[in-house]
Amino acid sequence: MYDQLRILEKMVLDIKKQYQLVSAELSSLKQHPVADPQELTVLRTKLKTSYTERDGTKKQLGDLDKRYQSLAEAHHMIGEEQDKLQKQIDQLQQQNSELQQHNNELKQQYSDIKQQNSELQKKNQLAAERTQVVLKRLTHIDQAEG
Repeated sequence: MYDQLRILEKMVLDIKKQYQLVSAELSSLKQHPVADPQELTVLRTKLKTSYTERDGTKKQLGDLDKRYQSLAEAHHMIGEEQDKLQKQIDQLQQQNSELQQHNNELKQQYSDIKQQNSELQKKNQLAAERTQVVLKRLTHIDQAEG
């Protein structure tokens, strides 16, 4: 889009330069009138042609200006859209950061629970072993009494 704007700007400058050259030539011709009727006819034809070219150039300039305005407006709208998208990206990054932090907290809780579970399993195994020892002793006592 910037390239198109530069091309439009160059075209406008070229048109202005051409207009200045034609105006300077016309001014020169007005200051030094020509007495030759044939040359005068040629110059009048050139003058009409230059007016026609000038009018065409003005129209072209107007069209280019409208196009420039349209492109500038589109550029502005794209800029606004980029700002909105950047805000969304920032929000999503913030949410992602918060979710990662929450995920890390949950992982820590999982690790703590896993460790507690392991400790309880060890205690449970120890209790089961002790129960077996007690049962063996009670069985041994029952057999000795009986």
